[in-house]
Amino acid sequence: MRAHIKLAAFIMAIVLALALVSRPMTATASLQELISDEAGILSKDTRDYIFSRNRNLEVNCHGAQIAVVTRNTVGSGPIEEYAQRRFEELEISRSKENNGVLLLVAIEDKDYYIVAGSGLSSVFTTEMLSSIVRNHLEPDFGKGEYEAAVKSAFAKLNETVCGYYGADPDASDHAYRGLDCTSCSCSPLSCGSCAGMMLFGCIACVGYELFSD
Repeated sequence: MRAHIKLAAFIMAIVLALALVSRPMTATASLQELISDEAGILSKDTRDYIFSRNRNLEVNCHGAQIAVVTRNTVGSGPIEEYAQRRFEELEISRSKENNGVLLLVAIEDKDYYIVAGSGLSSVFTTEMLSSIVRNHLEPDFGKGEYEAAVKSAFAKLNETVCGYYGADPDASDHAYRGLDCTSCSCSPLSCGSCAGMMLFGCIACVGYELFSD
């Protein structure tokens, strides 16, 4: 009888996990897609920082995302047109809130541009964006310290988005998407790599707990 109850509980856990996986995510761009260092100016530490802050944004800021694109040049067209096109191609936070941001820098063009979704238009006003560029991007960019410029501007964008949603910009990203499997008996499972792995990793943990005794 006890075995039947355990089996039923395990099946229910699987059904619940499948239902969660099938739900539409708030943001459509994957975290890896949010970093496109085509100019090769970002160190691993900076990429890791951008990645971890985006995990925090997705969890605590209604799925908001901040993409970073670095290029040597955007070609002969206006940088604002290129930035808008990349923003749309990446599908940054393409949800009903449209709360994504794109930071683009073009090294050889000595230019940069920030695009914010309509859901953040009230916070990223022309004045605010001008302030971020003037105080957090231009000082290092003008000296050729491109990585420092990107990190400083990104940090301010992250701080501003978190402030808008009342979240901590420096919060731990350990429990990705609100799920944390570190307490499971099968802790070697890599639950932090993506939502699917977390869900099915936890199912494996449930099964282990149910049938191990």
